[in-house]
Amino acid sequence: MIAHLENLYSRSDDPWQHRTSAYEAAKYATTLDEIGLGPFASAIEIGCGNGTLASLLRHRCQHLTLVECIPAALSLARQSLADARNVTFIGGTAPHDLPSARFDLVLLSEVLYFLTVQEIAELAEWLGKHATGSVVAVNWTGPTDEELDGTQAVEALAARLGASTSRSHQGFRIDVFTRPG
Repeated sequence: MIAHLENLYSRSDDPWQHRTSAYEAAKYATTLDEIGLGPFASAIEIGCGNGTLASLLRHRCQHLTLVECIPAALSLARQSLADARNVTFIGGTAPHDLPSARFDLVLLSEVLYFLTVQEIAELAEWLGKHATGSVVAVNWTGPTDEELDGTQAVEALAARLGASTSRSHQGFRIDVFTRPG
């Protein structure tokens, strides 16, 4: 999976047209509506890609941590957020390389279906210890080339975290899990 993503980023700095696609723009607007205005004391986006969504989210956060497993994507995120003083970048995978800090917002946008069921279980364990507010999972609802599709992946997370508020949209769904503070 990582080799596939590295290959995509070696050919384009925006393999899914995050910066130019009307679909992505609508998905980001809907995601931000679901998240709310904040402000969030400490938020984390796991799987930030090239930083397109993070550049919109950072204004709602006192501090934003970005985690990305593809070095080229993380480099692009660093470039696009070079002027952001409230952003920390971590190169690594979820759940293995996640920080031990606590977060009042955790964003999982188009990342869950890249994980295995076991990794989702480990992520849920990490969330139980580190998420103090909302956990927002955004998932493509079409087919994937991965072990899980978006619906299966979020259901695996819900099996560990409990019920979410779920809303379906054209091609994606957003699930919000509320964690006790």
